[in-house]
This record gives sequence, C-alpha cells and structure tokens, in this order.
Amino acid sequence: MKKILVFCFLIFFIFTGIMVAVEVPEELYRKGNSSYENGDYEKAISFYEELLRMDEVSPEVFYNSGNSCFKLKKIGKAILNYEKALRMDPRDKDTQLNLKLTKEMTVDKINTFERGFVLNMSLFVYDRVNIDELSLICSFLYLAMILILIFSIFFIAKRRFMFYTAGVFGAVFFIFLIFLFTKIRNENFTKTGIIIDEKADARSGPKENYLLQFTLHEGTKISIVKEAQDWYEIELSKDLKGWIPKTSIDII
Repeated sequence: MKKILVFCFLIFFIFTGIMVAVEVPEELYRKGNSSYENGDYEKAISFYEELLRMDEVSPEVFYNSGNSCFKLKKIGKAILNYEKALRMDPRDKDTQLNLKLTKEMTVDKINTFERGFVLNMSLFVYDRVNIDELSLICSFLYLAMILILIFSIFFIAKRRFMFYTAGVFGAVFFIFLIFLFTKIRNENFTKTGIIIDEKADARSGPKENYLLQFTLHEGTKISIVKEAQDWYEIELSKDLKGWIPKTSIDII
C-alpha cells in the first residue's frame, strides 16, 4: 500500500511540474501581449526577454519584442528582433513589412550593387526559406533523383526520359544544396550584428585613442570580422572596416 501511495505522489509531482513548466512561458507571453496592448512597452519587452532567457524562442516572441522596441523608438533593437524573427519564419509578411519600414528610418543608407534578374530570383527563393525547410527540400530532391534512377533499371523503354528527369532533379538539388550551405554559413558561422546605440564611432584599432574612421548610426547592419577584448572589427564592404565597442552592437 505504501508503495502505491509513493508512486501516486511521484506521478502527481511529475505531472504538476510539467504543467507549471508549460504554464510559465504561456503566462509570460500573455503578460507581454497584455502589457503591449496597454501601452506599457518597456514591461512587454521585459516579459519577452524573460521568455528568450528561458529558451522559449519563437518568431512570434521576436516579432512582438520588435514591435515593442519600435514603439519606444529603439530602432536598432526593433531591427534586431525582426531579423531574428525572419530567420525562423522568413515568409511572414508582417515581419517583412515592419522590417522594411523600420530600416527606412535609419540614418545610414548603405549602397548595394545592382542585381541582375537571375540573382534577384535566386535571392527571392533563398530569403523565403529557413535552414530546416532547405534541408527537407534537399532531402526530397535527392530521394526523388535516386528513386527515378532505380526505376530506370526496370523501365528500359522510358530509361532516356527517366535519365533526363533525374538530371533535372539533380540540377535543382544542387542549386538548393548551395542555398543550404550558404544559409548555414551565413547564420551559424558568420557573425552579423545591428548597431543599437544612437551612433557608434568606428576606429582604426580596438582602443579609444585610435584614429576615428567613420561613424555609424542606430539600426545599421554590419558583419563582424573579428573581436579583441571589448571591441569588434566590423565590415560594411571590402574598403570600409573599423573597430566598434561591443556594447554598441547586438549579434543577430
């Protein structure tokens, strides 16, 4: 009888722990949304950031946090959160629009090279799928190509057509594989960040007494080349590099 009671207590505590673990994030998210609706944007941000500290990461949390930052005119933080949301859900129209509108409010206008039709089409696809989706697409294309080649062994009359079809699948697979490796490199191995201070001076070295080269403003997206103590060496182009304090930058 004692063993049964002990077992029942264990089940009760385990079940209660699971329920609390589920309810806490949901309650924080609800409180964040409620604070936003009531115009208390600082409080809303604190709830969303608490969720992120608990590893409750989702595009909705980043999006809502971005909206709260935007309301407080924290342009850099807003762009940072929208960028993070789009990495997880790259086709979300609201996030795309809000990011575009927020970027229009930035001071620094970085010139980009003219893109051709093929590059535009490639980026259209690349920007609208995340790493998990690209992995699934590559797996499907590879499996389809292999199955077609296997079937061609048994259907001799249609072997030529099947080889052609397998070649098409193989070519598309190769293109999406490049997309996948590029996105993995860009998101996991290449550091990019957003200037979160109103302005940040880029110097020729990682100290305040180095020569001032140029000044960036809140919301500008940069690539991080390397770091030294409390400084990042950032890059906007091959000809435009400098050292900026880490406190002025948040990593995407």
